Amino acid sequence: MNDTARHAIPRRLDDPERWLFWTFDEAAALLGPAVLGLAANRFVMGLVAGIAGWLVLRRVKRGGGANIALHALYWFLPEFVLRLRGTPPSHVRRYTA
Repeated sequence: MNDTARHAIPRRLDDPERWLFWTFDEAAALLGPAVLGLAANRFVMGLVAGIAGWLVLRRVKRGGGANIALHALYWFLPEFVLRLRGTPPSHVRRYTA
């Protein structure tokens, strides 16, 4: 038996972890509103909102990569929410006078 047959290298080593068919953020965008709709006796509305959120998230991720949501959170949320140490605050626009 040759060496390549004993040691298989995965083809997609950098793929994100999946839960069923979706990545974790896609599953949260799909199932979160559905569960909230179920709790409020509006399951169909929650499911429609979840599918819409999932489609929007997939479209956003396709255009800018997997971390595009984190970049948007950096720009639109206050500094204390993410607590990023290596980045300057997003509200500072000019550093020199």
